[in-house]
Amino acid sequence: MTGYAKVSKNLNGNLYTVEIKSVNHKFINISFLIPYLFSSFEQRSLPLIQSKVKRGNISIKADIRGEFESDLIVPDLELAKSYFKAFKEIEKEIGVQLRLDLGQLLEIKDIFKMSLDAQKEDQIWNDFSQILSEALENYDKSRKIEGEKLKSYFEDQIKTLEEIIKEMESYESENREKYKELLLQSLQDNFSEIKMDPERIEQEVVMTIQRSDIGEEISRIFAHISRSKELMNSDQDVGSELDFVFQEIGREVNTLSVKSKIPEVLNLVVRAKTIVKKLREQVQNIE
Repeated sequence: MTGYAKVSKNLNGNLYTVEIKSVNHKFINISFLIPYLFSSFEQRSLPLIQSKVKRGNISIKADIRGEFESDLIVPDLELAKSYFKAFKEIEKEIGVQLRLDLGQLLEIKDIFKMSLDAQKEDQIWNDFSQILSEALENYDKSRKIEGEKLKSYFEDQIKTLEEIIKEMESYESENREKYKELLLQSLQDNFSEIKMDPERIEQEVVMTIQRSDIGEEISRIFAHISRSKELMNSDQDVGSELDFVFQEIGREVNTLSVKSKIPEVLNLVVRAKTIVKKLREQVQNIE
């Protein structure tokens, strides 16, 4: 489900910013962007994120600025001495004085390092986790607002589908009679010259018509619709089961398209298929 939240706050002399965005996805994918100095926070943040998010492409962008930066850069003096000694040896060997300016010194790899002591890192993590939790709460609220809109959309679509199926049910007898008419006509056209037991023909016709009856599919669709309503009123994660229910409704509607023998039912089947397609597309947004 799509969602968005952004929180910026000062705590203990540091400015923390957390921005969360998400788009729809059947599974959960988390993208976490944070300054390299705090890369360990990504793994520590996962339990907090997964407690709020079960599905979707989640993008989290975090930034931390503050007083700690004033003591962040630490020179490796021993390494610097080694470089200086090496330069002196080169000067002695080639007999030319080398000038080592500050710019060149800064370009030498690993002389200056970013370092944060464990105690300071834990303090920053405690503050950061508070901001992340607040951002996740706001993000969850934004998704709940969208969730209410989606629920209303599902209720409208399911109500329309239910009305279509009820109308289809009213044509059940007419559809059965039409199938019988078509079957008898086919027998007459193709087997009129073959001597067959009329009683046996009647039995086969009855059995075939029973297999072509749309009543069973209609009953199962009503049962699935009832289950979908229960799921939508549940406080649990129902996205996967709701997806399965809509899939089963689609399966029954496809069977109806084969069994439908009158234009009225066929037209209703087309409308039902359109609604089921919309439901299956949108249910991917639900956890």
